[in-house]
Amino acid sequence: MARISKEPLKRLDGKASLLPRHAIVVRVASFTFRFGTVKQLRECIQYYEQKTRPSSRIAAKTLAADLGKEWRELRGWDVERWFERLPMYLLEEPKRQKVLQALSKALALVEAEKL
Repeated sequence: MARISKEPLKRLDGKASLLPRHAIVVRVASFTFRFGTVKQLRECIQYYEQKTRPSSRIAAKTLAADLGKEWRELRGWDVERWFERLPMYLLEEPKRQKVLQALSKALALVEAEKL
């Protein structure tokens, strides 16, 4: 059973903000996902919709387009992307289905403004 909630984001400097921001929190399969934006949630749903994982390599042209000409200095080889840091057990088919279902439900709640 997935738990979907909304938590207030705290500023790192401890000051109050006039525009309160919230994180979407989805707890499923003994793991907690936290999303700051709906775009992040959609990206995660797209990742879990794929049964076959894409390569973790990024083309040099893509990096140069995103980071500029000096991309080799800006990005070390030890940098991981968000989906490379997820636990591997979440990619097993039964858990992948549970995660996908919970994330889709969270997206539906956000779009319906019920969360």
